Order: sequence, then structure tokens, then C-alpha cells
Amino acid sequence: MSILNSNFRRHLPVALLLALPATADAHTVISGVGDYFSGVLHPLTTPEHVLVLLGLGLLLGQHSLLNLKTALTVFVPASALGLALTTTGLIQTVYPPLLIGLALTTGALVALAKSPGIWVCRGLFALAALALGLDSAVESGIALVITKTLLGTWTGLILAVADVAYYASLFNQRQWQQVGLRVAGSWITAASFMILAFALRR
Repeated sequence: MSILNSNFRRHLPVALLLALPATADAHTVISGVGDYFSGVLHPLTTPEHVLVLLGLGLLLGQHSLLNLKTALTVFVPASALGLALTTTGLIQTVYPPLLIGLALTTGALVALAKSPGIWVCRGLFALAALALGLDSAVESGIALVITKTLLGTWTGLILAVADVAYYASLFNQRQWQQVGLRVAGSWITAASFMILAFALRR
């Protein structure tokens, strides 16, 4: 327990940093990287997106039952659909507590080391992918710029989940490593609660 407490204190500033409220969810241009790579980096610029992606990836890496192929066959098309729907202009952002709730759910599942089962996993990944896509609208630009940016975002979302899942699976071989993943899940849960509190106060 002393080791866990020490780790918690060491990483608390990171959790607090992630808890800072974000006011802009739509795409903004990241100078010097181009439209496509600006899209790739976009999921990493919004705390809610980062927490959801971390939670999904850790959940996959923690449970061998929830294999990467099964999850990505749902996540890939659902995120593409969400991103495509942003071009209609009907939905510009997603209600922040929904995204935070998804992060909270995945973080809690990781912290508790609970496997939700294949079908619940598919539903969770589909909902998260759709929400992340819908919350990643491009603010403005010509059709080519919007297309390149959204393709970049699609790539970024997939790579983020796949990479976290892969490295989490490597870090899930021994008991102390499994405890480490659960601690990471608890950080996601705690950060989600703090962001939710800020979102509900606005």
C-alpha cells in the first residue's frame, strides 16, 4: 500500500492537469504540421478524448478476452461514421458529461479489473467511437482541408486505442503490473470525476 500511495502522490499533478476543463472541442489548426497531422494530433488535445482513449486501450490490454480485432472491428467504422456526420453540420459537439461518463465507465472497469464481456465491450466501443467522432468537427475550411483533417483524426483515434492496448497487454504479465494497470484505471476515474464536476458547474 505504501508503494501505491507513493505512486499516487507522484502522479497526482498529472491527474489534476488532465482535470482542467477544456472549452473548445472542435478542430483548431496546429501550425506547422499540416492538415492531416493536425487531425492525427487532435484527439490528444482534449482531456475528455484522452481519458476515453486511455480507458478503452487499457481495458483491451487488461483482458485477453477483449481482443484487439474484436474491438477495432466496431471502433473503426463507428468512429468513421461519427466523423462523417460532422460534415453535415447538424452536430458540432457532444455533451461533455457523456464523454466524461464514458471515460469514467472505462476507468472504473479497469480499476476493478472487471471484464464487461464481448457484447458489452462492442457496445461500449461503438458508443465511444461515435461520440469521439461527433465531437471532432472541423471548424471551417474547404472540402479538401476538412477531408484531410478528418482522415487524420480517424487515424489518430485508431492508433491511440491500438497503441495503448498493445502496451497495456505487454504490461499485464505479472501481478504487480496488473496492479499498476488498475491504479491507472483509478487515475482515469478520479480525473473524470474532477472534469465532470467542472463541466456540471458551467
